Amino acid sequence: MAAIPAYWPPQYSLNGRGEPQGFAIDVLEHLAGNLGFTVRYKIADTFPDAIKLLETGEADLIPNSGILSARLSDCLFTPPVETFRISVFVRSGQRQITGISSLHGKTVGAVEQNAGLFLLRSRNDLSLEVYPNVREALLGLLSGTVDAVVYPDTVFEAVARKHNVGDKIAKVGSPLSEIKRALRFRADRADLHALFSPAVSTFVTTPDYEQIYLKWYGEAPPFWSAQRVFFAMLALLGLCIAGFLAWQFLSLRSFDRQLRLKNLELNEANASLEDRVVNRTRALATEMDQRKRSQRDLESFFNQSQSLNMIADDNGSILRVNTAWEELIGYSVEELLSRPFLDFVHPDDRPSTIDVFKTLVVSAALDGFENRYRAKDGAIVNLRWSARWDGKQKKAFAIAQDVTSQKQAEDALKLSARVFEAADEGILITDPKGIIVDVNPAFTQITGYSADEAIGRTLSFLKSGRHSPSFYAALWKRLATTGHWRGEIWNRAKDGTVYPEMLTISAVKDADGTTRNYAGLFSDITRIKEHEDRLKHLAHYDALTNLPNRILLADRLTQAMARANPANRLVAVAFIDLDGFKSLNDSFGHPVGDQVLLIVADRMRKVIDENDTFGRFGGDEFLAVLSDLKSRKDCTATLERLLEAAAEPVEIDNGRITLTASIGVTFYPQTDEMDADQLQRQADQAMYQAKLAGKNRYQFFDIHHDQEVAEHFAHLGSVKRALEANEFDLYFQPKVNLSTGRILGSEVLLRWNHPERGLLGPAAFLPQIDNHPILVDIGNWVLDHALSRMEGWAKDGFSMPLSVNVSAQQLMAPDFFQTLQAHLARHPAASPSDLELEILETSTLNNLDQISTLIARCKTLGVSFALDDFGTGYSSLAYLKRLPVTTLKIDQDFVRDLPDNRTDQDILKAIVGFGKIFNLDVIAEGVETDEHGRLLLSIGCPLGQGYAIARPMPAGDLPGWCLNWTARSAQRQDQRMLAGLAG
Repeated sequence: MAAIPAYWPPQYSLNGRGEPQGFAIDVLEHLAGNLGFTVRYKIADTFPDAIKLLETGEADLIPNSGILSARLSDCLFTPPVETFRISVFVRSGQRQITGISSLHGKTVGAVEQNAGLFLLRSRNDLSLEVYPNVREALLGLLSGTVDAVVYPDTVFEAVARKHNVGDKIAKVGSPLSEIKRALRFRADRADLHALFSPAVSTFVTTPDYEQIYLKWYGEAPPFWSAQRVFFAMLALLGLCIAGFLAWQFLSLRSFDRQLRLKNLELNEANASLEDRVVNRTRALATEMDQRKRSQRDLESFFNQSQSLNMIADDNGSILRVNTAWEELIGYSVEELLSRPFLDFVHPDDRPSTIDVFKTLVVSAALDGFENRYRAKDGAIVNLRWSARWDGKQKKAFAIAQDVTSQKQAEDALKLSARVFEAADEGILITDPKGIIVDVNPAFTQITGYSADEAIGRTLSFLKSGRHSPSFYAALWKRLATTGHWRGEIWNRAKDGTVYPEMLTISAVKDADGTTRNYAGLFSDITRIKEHEDRLKHLAHYDALTNLPNRILLADRLTQAMARANPANRLVAVAFIDLDGFKSLNDSFGHPVGDQVLLIVADRMRKVIDENDTFGRFGGDEFLAVLSDLKSRKDCTATLERLLEAAAEPVEIDNGRITLTASIGVTFYPQTDEMDADQLQRQADQAMYQAKLAGKNRYQFFDIHHDQEVAEHFAHLGSVKRALEANEFDLYFQPKVNLSTGRILGSEVLLRWNHPERGLLGPAAFLPQIDNHPILVDIGNWVLDHALSRMEGWAKDGFSMPLSVNVSAQQLMAPDFFQTLQAHLARHPAASPSDLELEILETSTLNNLDQISTLIARCKTLGVSFALDDFGTGYSSLAYLKRLPVTTLKIDQDFVRDLPDNRTDQDILKAIVGFGKIFNLDVIAEGVETDEHGRLLLSIGCPLGQGYAIARPMPAGDLPGWCLNWTARSAQRQDQRMLAGLAG
């Protein structure tokens, strides 16, 4: 039984039928066939798993494994089958790592149970990242998780080629080691080891072995195997010994003859040598005096402080330096002489310094080379060198100059010039009188004026005429006072185009504080302005009809209410619903429905007085705000015209369509205090009564309806009793990142275990008690129980951030901050950072400043805030800008019809844009299907909540759901990652 990994090419892999193949498989099958054995295979996921099968006794051998000292104690190895080179791999184009010596301080990847890991684990100067298999190591290298991978070169290159990333990696430096690989048997299978070992020794020298090697490696095995090298060395040694003995014999004979002749010559030369010694002694005495004088002159020159002098040998060791080095880099002469000069060179400059030093040895001269030295205190010093090489003494004589200040000045000038030329913003420089002295290319691109056209002129030629003289006077006054001015300004380009720009002007002063120049930096913000206008329009007007939307309608209604008075200025709010429009959409489709809606909306708009407001509330619902009415009957004529306009037939391609409208009307002021939202609900209720009465009519709201009041108080009593009897319960609906699968938290949802009606959602009982103080009590109950649940989970080791809805009444309670603080104090194990409070945007309508201050104060406790049901209330962009919330929740009304409603898609894109502008997280509610999720991701909204993710669930079900969701998300991520490698 042989244990093999499923994938470790070219040694092991599986073919299309799932059968083992590879170099190791062919070698084993050949050996086993010759010995009369049949091999069965046990396939493991990875090489370490295959080793475990061998160690546990489930397999007898591994067909091909590295011979390491750590493995010899518990395994038996045959003679080597091949030799692997353990090499260093980096990403293509990486220049910092050139081999094993440059891995210091780097993060290096290795694979479990692999020879590369054994070679590196004693290295304390690098960070070691251990991967379970070679594919993970390749992915870590390509993604930048590790700087290099150490692994057998043939396997690593084969895996890279399989995944089409062979050109993305490179092998650098010399191999760390050459590891011999052989058949590896369990220690208790000495019988098999004894049979296979001689078979391997014979087989590796045969043509069959060469064919298998060529098949899997694409090249013949190295001719100089270990055995061939050994026998070749023995033969060469024998020849050398024989040659040496012959040479010795002949040399001794020749030496004897030469010795006799040399004795005669020596006697003759000895006589004249005495005369030459006397003469040379006199000459040397004179030469020594001259050298002493030269030495004194050289010492005086070498030790001067104006230059940095150094003498080094051919190994780079410092032989001598002058004292100027001590002052420059802080090391004493003794410290310098004890180390090679490369120790003081900046690490990044050492390779180039080594190359230049080698060049000096060859060329004997060097001038102008620059590098950086690191001083003792860590400071960087720039040096420029001149050097000469003395080949006889094998010494380098060098003189260096400190050019640090010069380099810094040059770098600063180059940087300034690059910034000036490459900046996207226009830059202009003037003298103190405002006359332009220089401009950059971006100035020309924005204004259309070339540098020649602009230089020498004052800034007045750019004036657009939109600003008064007082504006420019204030600008120059501020510049003179503070030396700085920033703001928006309108200028005129060369082609006459007037454009807005964001301009910053700064005074440039000399050391005495005198202004020498003014520097102006500006950018064309035309697109930003256009984008702002488009956003404002999208925020206040319906995308289909271009009528005011519910946000602008609410603002107009609020203004009309402020102007109204009971004496002679009434406001009528008319809620209009087109009868049968849903059937029209179902029968003819949304395109026809939109066409009819546009025509009917335009007809109704035309019958409204220009001083009144008519807008689309949503779907087939419209709202009219009629102002300055002296009595209620003054609006009836307009209401009749609206009914007639709605009932007028509409011609379409498929024929004629006739619709009617039902209108509900209410008035302001009333006996009781009313806000805009209440007026809209009254008009909505009256419209519903009009539909019940037969449609195609208008109905005034009856404020004194006794039955509704009685039902309201009865319901209120039931809710109070439910709160006292603890009939409420909390459910939780998760929120996730649709792109990564990460769980963001859960929204807390209230449920009523009604004794008669069963489990009720909040829509069944909260709207009837809206604006009642009991909502504050319910809100505090929810908040307290949510924190208690967080504490219970924390004790069980489970953490889940929670979002709790806060009603307007609860938020505006005078003691809300103190109450929240008390809740958090009662539950210390619940982290405030895991609590998010969701407020409806309508909560902020009339108390924006107060609520902004309150939210900011509450955030000091650690909690965060979200703006809930965005798009259904009356907030404006100013509210988003001023409210210190962190999350924007899109109401499900805009998500539910997303696949079929282009308008909803445009609205969501705009809301996501708002979120990016105001740096808010945007989460979509009502994600009911996978199609919703895909559309949200395409729009740029990855955060979602809805039935497609999870339905609201009891607290006990949430931890289990989280485990299942995380497992599924991780599986999907792995599949995407493998798909990316395969591609």
